[in-house]
Amino acid sequence: MPPRFLHVDLDAFFVEVCRQRHPELRDVELLVVGGRRDQRGVVQSASYGARKFGVRSGMPIAEAVRRCPGATFFQGSFAHYIEASRAVHGVLEHFSPVVAMASLDEAYLDFSGTELLHPVSLLPVATRVRDRVKAEAGLDCSIGIGPNRMIAKLASDAAKPRGLMEVRPGWEAGFVAGLELKALPGIGPKTAAALARLGLTLVWQVQQMSLEALESLLGEEAKSLKHRADGHGGTTLSSNRAPKSISRETTLSRDSTDRERLDRLLTLFAARVAAQLRDEGLSARTVQLKLRHGDFHTVTRRKTLVQATDLDAEIYAAAAELLGPAYEEVRKRDQGVRLIGVGVSNLNPSEPADLFEPGERTRLREITSAVDRIRGKFGFDSLKSGKLVQKPKKD
Repeated sequence: MPPRFLHVDLDAFFVEVCRQRHPELRDVELLVVGGRRDQRGVVQSASYGARKFGVRSGMPIAEAVRRCPGATFFQGSFAHYIEASRAVHGVLEHFSPVVAMASLDEAYLDFSGTELLHPVSLLPVATRVRDRVKAEAGLDCSIGIGPNRMIAKLASDAAKPRGLMEVRPGWEAGFVAGLELKALPGIGPKTAAALARLGLTLVWQVQQMSLEALESLLGEEAKSLKHRADGHGGTTLSSNRAPKSISRETTLSRDSTDRERLDRLLTLFAARVAAQLRDEGLSARTVQLKLRHGDFHTVTRRKTLVQATDLDAEIYAAAAELLGPAYEEVRKRDQGVRLIGVGVSNLNPSEPADLFEPGERTRLREITSAVDRIRGKFGFDSLKSGKLVQKPKKD
């Protein structure tokens, strides 16, 4: 039995979650989410009205302001995004036993082996999924159906907004033939530009070439490109995929050399990352610091811990240790910090606390559990580290 997948892509997810949580934004047609207009971050999402002006996710906020000066710029809450994503996941679990969230705003559902239930088409199922996501989570979505994950995702892209598209087995090559190569997964801007210099911009051009001819141009990358251009993609799906890493970062509105400010941001990011680890039942062995200098020179430093952790203080301590030499490098180059971030990787499911762990770590864990209970009831910002509370300025 051939595999069959649904790819559910939430339309303008970050924008719509912000509209849900902030009624004053519901009638704002030109809305850009990701940061204030005076910040140097990047666009997370733009309303369809703002997209008509050329605003796209990943675009610098300054460029979005230039393209759409009349837009409202807003910084949303990551906690709200997680809550909305989980609500959608809960809906999708009613339709398939295998649901894999590829990100906060997209998911794959495996319908392989359902030919007796749905012998002709999965479009009726997709319609019910779309309607139920709207009814229960309050969010619109587009859904693509295909015999592999790549085709299903490309179909949902083509169906946006709030559309449905099905590509049946045997239709794959014809479906992708008219696409630009940059639409295929793994073809980023640099790769697309390199292919364009070779005269290759459309999928059908690669389809018409023999593998030997393509290898003469691209070498070992030719086989992978040819495989995708012919419409092939992944055909397995696991609902138990854990994230490979968790991180938080921000682009500062102005380059900073204020060590105390950078330290406060480390404290906040370590708390956010640790909270997500605990929420997902994970612990991390590796902590990473990311700094981008004012001239866009970017450095990353990592520290592998002796013992995996999900505790704010331990993640912060590792990040602070990494910040020392990284900050000195910034100053030696006579630069300021443009971006700072904290991440963790080498993730595994959390294990029960060691009965013989030091008493100090046990107390830290108990305090953290109490903080989590309060934040679970009143929100993450209901409790903050003393470092994050600005001291009143003296007259």
